Amino acid sequence: MNIQSLDTKLLLLINHGTANSLFDILMPALSQSGYLLIIPFLLAMLLRGARQTDKLGKTLLTPAVWTLAVSVCALFFAEVAEYAVKQATARLRPCQVIEGIRLIVPCPTSYSMPSGHAISSFAVALPLFSLTQEYIALIWRLYPLLLASLIAFSRIYLGVHYPSDVLVGALLGAFIGQALSSLYQVMETEEIVKQNRR
Repeated sequence: MNIQSLDTKLLLLINHGTANSLFDILMPALSQSGYLLIIPFLLAMLLRGARQTDKLGKTLLTPAVWTLAVSVCALFFAEVAEYAVKQATARLRPCQVIEGIRLIVPCPTSYSMPSGHAISSFAVALPLFSLTQEYIALIWRLYPLLLASLIAFSRIYLGVHYPSDVLVGALLGAFIGQALSSLYQVMETEEIVKQNRR
């Protein structure tokens, strides 16, 4: 069994095998507007950042704002990477080539690999997870990752992406988000060192 065949079987297993009336309402909504569900987390992040202080007694609002900025930058780089990989692979979407696909939303005309929803969602989620550990509990920091996973899954359920499209998108997005988070942490550490030398 080749990768394409396995990809198709997994897609149909999800697209047909998990089909139900609740998901038929929930998955299109997640796919179209799921990103709005990150807003409560962002507000809570900024609020907790404003209320919490570090070891020096300084508010954590500035790091919270920088975390938001890193996520926005990650989203930009994710969109650039998505376009580049899609043009390089030129993979047709399953809803364009598989007969009998269960399609409840319009089939997009753009290429399939990688999933734009997956790469964008995970690029935004990783900084929110990685850079807030000082003032947000782990269980709440997992929320952006869970939301990203649900949005990514919705694309398979809707029949507009193969599982590998979503997997590649998620990995690329996570890499971009974590890379920018690590870069920010290095720059922040260097700034602290400079201030301590003054």
